[in-house]
Amino acid sequence: MNLRKIIAGSLVVFSGALGLSGTAVAAPVNCLDVSKNHMQIDDSLVSTCLAAGFVNPSLTGNPANDTFLNSAAGAGYVFLGKDDAPAGNTYNVSFVQDTNTKTSSTGSFSFDASAWDLYSDLAIGFKFGTGQNPDNWFVYKLDPLTSAGDWLLVKMAKQGGGLSHINLYGTLKASVPEPSTLALMGLGLAGLGLSRRRK
Repeated sequence: MNLRKIIAGSLVVFSGALGLSGTAVAAPVNCLDVSKNHMQIDDSLVSTCLAAGFVNPSLTGNPANDTFLNSAAGAGYVFLGKDDAPAGNTYNVSFVQDTNTKTSSTGSFSFDASAWDLYSDLAIGFKFGTGQNPDNWFVYKLDPLTSAGDWLLVKMAKQGGGLSHINLYGTLKASVPEPSTLALMGLGLAGLGLSRRRK
């Protein structure tokens, strides 16, 4: 877990609740249309909302019918895990739903920070039951090294809002040559240089 980000996010939420102002106040990133049900996550945790919508099934994790993976925004991403699929939850994706009132739901998410070792970009997807009212799924691009944080669902339809599951998506890092490969390349180039010198 990225404790620094969790503490920073908690301080921002706490100071916001007290009405304090300062230069380090973070802003919520909305996902997407605020006239419909929409989500907010602090901009110290996410950089943008990648996609949102209303369709079932949606965030299935199956490339054949996962709405995000089959959208333009999901190009290059692969499914990494889902909280309610123990056999396919390599990075221990989990969530807590703290409140679920008529107008909003709040909670937190987390996963193993080791996902950042192999993936350059990570995205977190949320699927809600919204009483058949749009929107019911949301996907955010996470800031680098973020592995936990808080979320808010604003229920414009004033019903539903139970969080069904969350998904983790990622894009693989570009392969980097191993040090031994680089050393061999260096020796080869040095050899070429010496042979040219002889001539």
